Amino acid sequence: GKCFHPRSVAFVGASGTMGKWGHMLPTLTMSRAFKGDIYFVNPKGGEIAGHKVYPSVEAVPGPVDLGVVTIPAAGVPQLVPQFQKKGIPGMLLISSGFSEIGPKGKEIEEKLIDEARRAGIIILGPNTMGIANPHIKFYCTGTHVWPRPGLTSIVAQSGNMGTQLLAFAEKQNIGVRGFSGSGNEAMVCIEDYMEAFEFDEKTRIILLYLESVKNGRRFFESAKRISARKPIILLKGGQTKAGNTAAKSHTGAMALDADVFNAVCRQAGIIKVEHPMDMLDLSAAFSAVPPPEGNRAAIMTLGGGWGVLAADMCESGGLMVPPLPPDLVQTINELLPDYWSRSNPVDLVGEFDNELTMKTTEALLRWEGCDALINLGIHGRNIMLHRLVTSIKKSDPSYAHDFLDAVEKNGAAFERRYIEFAVELMEKYEKPIFGVSIFTNRDKTVFSVKGKRYKGLFYPTPERAVRAFSKMYNYRRFVNTQTR
Repeated sequence: GKCFHPRSVAFVGASGTMGKWGHMLPTLTMSRAFKGDIYFVNPKGGEIAGHKVYPSVEAVPGPVDLGVVTIPAAGVPQLVPQFQKKGIPGMLLISSGFSEIGPKGKEIEEKLIDEARRAGIIILGPNTMGIANPHIKFYCTGTHVWPRPGLTSIVAQSGNMGTQLLAFAEKQNIGVRGFSGSGNEAMVCIEDYMEAFEFDEKTRIILLYLESVKNGRRFFESAKRISARKPIILLKGGQTKAGNTAAKSHTGAMALDADVFNAVCRQAGIIKVEHPMDMLDLSAAFSAVPPPEGNRAAIMTLGGGWGVLAADMCESGGLMVPPLPPDLVQTINELLPDYWSRSNPVDLVGEFDNELTMKTTEALLRWEGCDALINLGIHGRNIMLHRLVTSIKKSDPSYAHDFLDAVEKNGAAFERRYIEFAVELMEKYEKPIFGVSIFTNRDKTVFSVKGKRYKGLFYPTPERAVRAFSKMYNYRRFVNTQTR
């Protein structure tokens, strides 16, 4: 607990040299407005980044909740009695040179963990890239990524993979509850993290990147219990022979049989994904929209081809694209030109009328024959509009710039209104809207609306929207079987 909610942190092995872990971690932590006390520890003393440097942790004046250790492996065991004396409950052990380097390192690691257990000290790592808790502005990781606070907790057995997940989350506007690079998991393993998330109120979604599991039975039982309440999205490294060899070499991990592991995931309700991006796409979906109760998709598209492709993708992903009932065809007849498709997907035939777009969206979501709406190409039109206006300004002097600016402003205002409208509809009908942008110049997929529990969700491509719907639906089915 205190490791992720520290009121004071001591950096043991603090350094004044840019690029060293002992400099990187404290400067990042201080730069993000962390409110707790920060102490620098190095036997050389002196001053670093305007802070006094203490010769040992025992010399630090105030209490310390977490010691962040970056000194070479050989010196770490003698820190345990010092931490015990000072009453420091947690050690974030960044240093490598333990079990991942072979038998000699494993021996040092085991001895260190024995001593820490006896002293009542929790060790995270070793060989980890750090931890983060955005809710208290505590970012203590090897790279400068700082996603905003949110509902998704992330644990990665690889530092670089963890960094990438945090960077994706930051760019996509997905909030993070907490993060840990679990490193060698000498003391705290993936199962421990999962059980902590189970009781953490702020964690609603769990993301795991793993290559191995210490205790298969415990992993399965914990996951099955937790999955009934919170989705666990998992990406597994080392699924092929080449991947397995690589996994062994960098975390000192034992390989897992891929078929057995897949069966465990299926039975435990774990949402297994194949790519890092899928983890974040699903995290975005679970944090932004209500879960679909069934697998029937209504598709609304700005142009025909996109709808055809999305319908194909739905069918391949185990989703249905049911035909529109006559009364709904009649309702949409009154909105769209008479050459519209009269079928699902509903093709808006390039109509740019904002009211009409909103009315069609609601008519489809209200339809009892669908469980979710996939909406292609409404979002991102304002970028196209901006380019259209820019081209006219450059080439056709007969249009006044004031008029063109107003056109552009209206386009941007509609886009914001459409996001708010989509969120209102989701709250009204408790069905998800999976959006796809026709054009995007940034990676944001989640759009918050003030005071609302759901959010706008817009992916850059249709397959990402369909995959999110499909995986969410399968997870919903698992939950329903557990709660009966």
